[in-house]
Amino acid sequence: MNIVRFVLCLCLSLSGSALAARTPEKWFETPKSLRIANYRIRATLDWEHKTLEGQETISWRNEGWVSTQELPLHLYLNAFKGPQTIFSKEGGWNLVSGNMNPASDANSWGYCELQDVRMEGQPLQGHFGEDETVYWLRLPRPVLPGETIRLDIRWEDRFPRVAARSGWSGKSPAESRFLMAAQWFPKVGVYQNTLWNCQAYHANTEFFADFGVYEVELSVPKTLLLAHTGLATNANVPPDPNHPGYALWQLHAEDVHDFAWAAAPAGTWDYRSFENRNVQVRCYFQKAHLASAERQIQAVKAAMRCAEDWYLPYPYPVLSILDVPDDAEGADAMEYPTLFTASAGKSELWGFKGDLDFPECSGSVKGGPELVSIHEFGHQYFQGMLASNEVEEPWLDEGITSWFTEKVLDHTYQALYSSRRFQVGTNIMETADYWNDPSVDPMAQTGFQTYDTASYVRSFYSKPVLVLNQLEALLGRPVMEEVMRAYVQEMAFKHPTQWDFKRIAERVSGHDLDGFWKDFVEGTETLDVVIHDAGERDAPQGGWIHSASGHAFVKPQSVASSRTGYITLFRRGGISRPITLWVRLENRLEHRMTWDGKDRWITYEFDSPVTAAILDPEGRYPILKDRLHGTYTSAPVRKGFHYWAQMIWGALTALLQGAGLG
Repeated sequence: MNIVRFVLCLCLSLSGSALAARTPEKWFETPKSLRIANYRIRATLDWEHKTLEGQETISWRNEGWVSTQELPLHLYLNAFKGPQTIFSKEGGWNLVSGNMNPASDANSWGYCELQDVRMEGQPLQGHFGEDETVYWLRLPRPVLPGETIRLDIRWEDRFPRVAARSGWSGKSPAESRFLMAAQWFPKVGVYQNTLWNCQAYHANTEFFADFGVYEVELSVPKTLLLAHTGLATNANVPPDPNHPGYALWQLHAEDVHDFAWAAAPAGTWDYRSFENRNVQVRCYFQKAHLASAERQIQAVKAAMRCAEDWYLPYPYPVLSILDVPDDAEGADAMEYPTLFTASAGKSELWGFKGDLDFPECSGSVKGGPELVSIHEFGHQYFQGMLASNEVEEPWLDEGITSWFTEKVLDHTYQALYSSRRFQVGTNIMETADYWNDPSVDPMAQTGFQTYDTASYVRSFYSKPVLVLNQLEALLGRPVMEEVMRAYVQEMAFKHPTQWDFKRIAERVSGHDLDGFWKDFVEGTETLDVVIHDAGERDAPQGGWIHSASGHAFVKPQSVASSRTGYITLFRRGGISRPITLWVRLENRLEHRMTWDGKDRWITYEFDSPVTAAILDPEGRYPILKDRLHGTYTSAPVRKGFHYWAQMIWGALTALLQGAGLG
């Protein structure tokens, strides 16, 4: 028995009770989705040249309101065809490939070429859309609402050097020892109501597709091991009778909207399989990264536990975690149904749960695998099961997933890094990134229409974390938990929009969120209120004083009882909200007042000097921008020997503990 067959037999035998109630060929007694677009694919991989010849039958049902006589196909790999594509023009290669210049090497480019498309035996013609990543087919007749058609397609792929998700890594196709096949087959767009949604492949956006059943046969050299969406239906991978030296993998997935796979020589990965919460979890680790493997496994277990407790159990029988090689960074941290890539990385000593990338900094603090593993698992729910439009509303998947990631990290680890004297909070990156330049694009912006890549990340990853924290502060944590549970359970295996999220949040909470939505989701203004000034005033007593003996002049002079205090608040941002101010006076009295925030500034006067003040003391506004200037004390900051000794000792302790020596 060769190693590929042994590994596959092992993973099937270890499935245990996870597959007891369902088989690899049939996952669900009742479909979870409408199963609008179903695929039967047969493809043969030329490993040496990294090309693929494929045939597929697409069974598509018109769930729109009206008939259609056209049908668009995504040809995603054409994004890597040349510098004329939208992806290339928008700088897609530079986003993920560093200084690599694909123009100098023909093998670095790729394509997806349609060779034949037929419906009911009749050849179909069509035309490209904005660029060659979308091809519009002219159908021989209108397809009525509720009607199902079949398309038979032949195509050829040439995989590019891995840049964004899909491709090979290494010096050349022949020498490469890794291939990620993502967005690798012609794929139908989404027909909603009366219109097709089939956007070109942009540099900054991702995908949108209907759910269905995938039956996939892959003929690959028998020396390769595959990591893939779904389950293998053949316990022993048989030889392909049509291709000597090849094995035929038969794969199946239900109620998913995409299918991806990766290939590498069987000895490349250290394979592990275990059952967790009735799910067969498969891990494909790079041997150089084994020191961090257990951390990644524990992070995924924590994410699965939280998702089940907070929303609903992970519904699929399998989850595959793929650790990509160091030279395939462009394929890392990507999500697909029942499969995600998340490099474990080499062992690091500092104990960080994720990389820290700060704005305006040339480097990053390299951390562990927890953050990316939890984030990519979160996508199994947000866009995997809740299949929102990643192109037009990216925050519904990236933003909510980032928020889920923060919650799991906070629940499980309490911080990205913590020691006895030093802690890095779970949302430090989102906070630093958003407040670096918060007023460029709104969260509701279409993904490919942001000002630049930094604004894309800020608007759809960072800001939603702060906005959802703000919504939680408004509604209260128990209500927010109910909102999220209702949203997931009601919109699973559908195409939710931001209006579905808002509608469910309003129904569950009983709050009208129109103002919140306008300010924080649709707008670019900020909630930025500061203590602008504070101090004391002397009120000298004296002057002409009337008495029984007549008027007398007393020289004006200060007395202790005449000193008063004041504090001025200033609203620097465009969002106004009632905000609380707490002050303590020199006479030991405390005051708490609420400013409506409608004016730009307000000054409060007191009959005693202000010694301390805090803006928003209850933390009702997590999204408040400048908390550094939201506090005031009249006491001078003293930085003497004890202060600096404590700072140095705290830094030294953190350093030693991070290195495992303290």
